[in-house]
Amino acid sequence: MDPHDRPGSSAHRTRIDRALRRCLEWSRNGRHLRIITEVDRALPAIGDQPRLEAQLLIWKAQAHLALGDPDSAYPAASRSWNLDPSPHACHLLSNALAAVGQPDDAEELLRSGWEIFPEAFHLPVQLAILLADQGRHPEALDAIDELPRSAALPDDLGVFLLGLHANLLAAMGRWSEADGVLRAGRTEHPGSDLLEGAHTSLGEAWDRFRARETLADSWRDGLVALDGVAAEVDEAVIRHGGVHDLPVLVTLAARRLWRAYLEGHDPHPQAPEAWGLALVLAVLELDGEPIPVAIMARPSRTSVSTTRAALARFRQFLGTLEPSLARRAFAGRTNPQLVRSSTPPDDPRHGTIVPFPST
Repeated sequence: MDPHDRPGSSAHRTRIDRALRRCLEWSRNGRHLRIITEVDRALPAIGDQPRLEAQLLIWKAQAHLALGDPDSAYPAASRSWNLDPSPHACHLLSNALAAVGQPDDAEELLRSGWEIFPEAFHLPVQLAILLADQGRHPEALDAIDELPRSAALPDDLGVFLLGLHANLLAAMGRWSEADGVLRAGRTEHPGSDLLEGAHTSLGEAWDRFRARETLADSWRDGLVALDGVAAEVDEAVIRHGGVHDLPVLVTLAARRLWRAYLEGHDPHPQAPEAWGLALVLAVLELDGEPIPVAIMARPSRTSVSTTRAALARFRQFLGTLEPSLARRAFAGRTNPQLVRSSTPPDDPRHGTIVPFPST
């Protein structure tokens, strides 16, 4: 080996610096495979220089994640973190852990990284995103609230954080607070396209929520009481809605469809569970989301053949209706009545906190 190219020599360091610069340039251009090749070529010549190895492995892990290959990113990110813990390594390793199905380990790592690097504000933001993805909105909001108010955040991170904060509040049904966060953010960051778009999206989400709530209330009020086996089918619809975690409007639409069918028919269901599932499937088809009977029947332990036979009856009934009328009366997610509300999200008549949007 040329003595000038030995690990630790100035020439060797120059070669590694050049490799790192290439990785930066290729990352900007989306040439992630070139990065992996470059890192694999440079690593054998590193020798016992853990910090340099850690820097190269960061680029390799990032490239694998960008290519959608977290299984390959994980070992590179893990070794980089073990060799030379850094905020970037923490960020990449937590992403890889979450992507390979280890969200608890990702959460623990982010909390540890935040303690080690309290100025790395992107780590608690990433923690908030991880928690939000698991539906743990209050905890995600806590992570954001724990950021020091005096923190000098980069503009792009500050804008993103405002949008995330507002989204979490909206997901918890706290529409007016979310609106306030975005209004303040637009004042603080005038001309931000992200905040302008987020504010528009918030208003549209509020409109959809209000429309769903209004329609659901109307449908509940219109449900007539049933008895006998008809009531058993109705109860089965409710159970299927819970088992399959369906929106409230889908369940209500199926119950409305059952009552409408009973007005012109005199069925005698021997298997209420199967008939209830068939009603749900008929509504999902109206919404443009047809699901094979077997997929829905197995978790409910419902007869596939009986469900199919009942579903054929409801399809025939719906086929006698004008399509737009059928959707208006019995569609759930795509019902034409889900029009925009004229009530803005900051209307004081609705208070600060509104119920969580469960539909």
